[in-house]
Amino acid sequence: MTFDKRLLPIAVLAASITAVAAETKTIGQVTALIPEASTAGANDAFLRDGQSGDTAFPFLGRMKAIATVGEVDAKTKKALTGYPDGHAAWLLDEDTIRVAYQSESYGPMSKKRGGGQTYGWEMSSGVKFTGSHIHTIDYDRARFASFLTNNDAASGMVKGSGHLFNRIYNQFGEEVLPRSQGGRWGNQTLANGKLVEFNADHQVTEGDFFFQSFCGAWYEPANKYGPGVGFANDVWLTAEEWEISEMFEGTGVDANDTLGLASVAVDIANQTAYTVPALGQSGFEKILPINPKHPDYVVLVMAGYNHDVEPAPLRIYVGKKGVDMNNRPVDPNGSASARDKFLARNGLLYGRIYGLALSNADYAALGIDSIDTSKKMLDQYMTDANAPDTFEARFFPTSYQWKGWDQTVAVKDTDVFKWQLAEEQPTGYTFFVGDSKTEHPAVDPDVNNQRYIQNMTNKGGMLGVTLTNFVNEIRAANGDLPESVAVDVVRTLPAIDGSLTLKVADKGVKHGGEGTHATWKDGTAKTTQPDGLLWVKTADADLLIVDEDSGNEFGERKFLITLDPKTMKPAQPETGYFLAMAGGKKNPRAEKGVSAYGGTFKKANSSEFSGTWNVTALVSKKSDGSFYTRDEIAGMGQQRINELSTLAESTFIGVLQHKAESAGAVAEQKADMGGQMFMFNIRLPQEGLKIVADERMVHPVAQQ
Repeated sequence: MTFDKRLLPIAVLAASITAVAAETKTIGQVTALIPEASTAGANDAFLRDGQSGDTAFPFLGRMKAIATVGEVDAKTKKALTGYPDGHAAWLLDEDTIRVAYQSESYGPMSKKRGGGQTYGWEMSSGVKFTGSHIHTIDYDRARFASFLTNNDAASGMVKGSGHLFNRIYNQFGEEVLPRSQGGRWGNQTLANGKLVEFNADHQVTEGDFFFQSFCGAWYEPANKYGPGVGFANDVWLTAEEWEISEMFEGTGVDANDTLGLASVAVDIANQTAYTVPALGQSGFEKILPINPKHPDYVVLVMAGYNHDVEPAPLRIYVGKKGVDMNNRPVDPNGSASARDKFLARNGLLYGRIYGLALSNADYAALGIDSIDTSKKMLDQYMTDANAPDTFEARFFPTSYQWKGWDQTVAVKDTDVFKWQLAEEQPTGYTFFVGDSKTEHPAVDPDVNNQRYIQNMTNKGGMLGVTLTNFVNEIRAANGDLPESVAVDVVRTLPAIDGSLTLKVADKGVKHGGEGTHATWKDGTAKTTQPDGLLWVKTADADLLIVDEDSGNEFGERKFLITLDPKTMKPAQPETGYFLAMAGGKKNPRAEKGVSAYGGTFKKANSSEFSGTWNVTALVSKKSDGSFYTRDEIAGMGQQRINELSTLAESTFIGVLQHKAESAGAVAEQKADMGGQMFMFNIRLPQEGLKIVADERMVHPVAQQ
């Protein structure tokens, strides 16, 4: 990116650093921040173990830590594991805010990445899982709401912690039991039900099985888009993300012969997690609901990797509510299992995965002269400065559809290997395939709209996708699934040099690099490997909060882009605002071996901010000084309340993955790799805000 060229002075680094013992701390006791406004340089005050670096963030009001990996529950002594990724918050009761986050942990693969297996998470059946955990932390609501206005540690507002669920079902629809009782988990189970072992270098030692890298998650409340529209229950969506073929090397087992990677929906109220084969088995970065505008269907964005098979198109899932896998009604008071009733209510038994396809006649207009599904055509489009920024397309399914618990197949026999096949191309169309590394999408929080923005991670840039005729397509399906889904696509940000410049206000300085500020080392002015993404809509602004995962040696960036909600393009062309940075193998704090926790530094390494969550409605007060109730926040209420606040009045939480701080208490507590959760608010100059008409506050009744 192009930045302000002014240099901050660089002096000789301080020689003596005060070390802190590897003391285990309780949740919220760590007050030092891992994120930095600039790297430490020669300032000895920023190079002390157990203390923060530079926290004079240019466009933040304040940032404070609310939990750090390796901290333990004061009563149970169970540790928070890392590194943290998907997260959210909601009201547990009128006085308690529950924050949930999951650790993107890799079980036996984690050692190679700088961590280790997490302690076993035991379910009510007795089975234990190492790898990823999904933690809950309960905070006193009043103290949480005032946290950014005082100097208190977060430990004073922590009520307790736990896990999001205590029962888990596999791809066969079975509750997972201990291995000694015949339990099976999909990532090491063949389609015929046989359990297969990992090689000697990847044995699971802290549990029966392992949850592989739960990455981006999403909390979706019931009736979010109006009464009866969207999910019928409060649901947490997650997925095992990263393929594990290295774990089978030398065993004669092919990872593609297994049931693959689980897509999971958690029934939050009943603390039960269900693997959902209808959502696919290939491994997804993030599964994110979008407004279906119809009470009988759900639509989910399926973003991410494809079991190491590519290229692949962007994908969505369309599911029908209230029916089983054969499109037959499921009586909510009948004899069906609690599993099938829950999944049917939420449209997760009967559905298909659809891929983005372009009319064969339209490829040339996008600068693509040769239609070839073995090539990354979508990446070619994203990097072509001369290509148009808008086009029309359709989502089509392949021939594959999940047919039932007794017909679950190996991942190689699902949709994963079909996107490139000639016989699978829709008539007159070809799947618009590209690199499968697409990370977080961000759905428009305006419940009037049916659209999202997708991070195009490999080359950078973003695409905006709007469903244009979905309700009519559902009607034409006559009770079945739509033949295709029409969309308009806009290139929100192309992946070309000059597409984005950050305002930094003399921060974002990377000491020791060839450039001045925290950009990619060649100074390219664009997004670089964008990962985390959230679309925020307040009373005075639409904006995207963006996190990068680029491997920058001098630190990763968290920044925002103000958005024009009419065009889905930056409200300030080619301009964003730097919020914070962290980590990097050449970060001065890492070179001095200091950590925020104290005594947890292990090795200089990369970091990754990994998403943002808007908690404004949970902490806002009405004119009489009282908090909004759970009933007022339910359904469409939360976003309505968010839109009553300006950006300056809004509050957010976020997470940071930080491998460098994985020793000391983190290792002793078997918490894998380090990281932190934090609360923050934003302060943009007035020219950074785009005032938007309040038409969006009118919420139409769902179409029938």
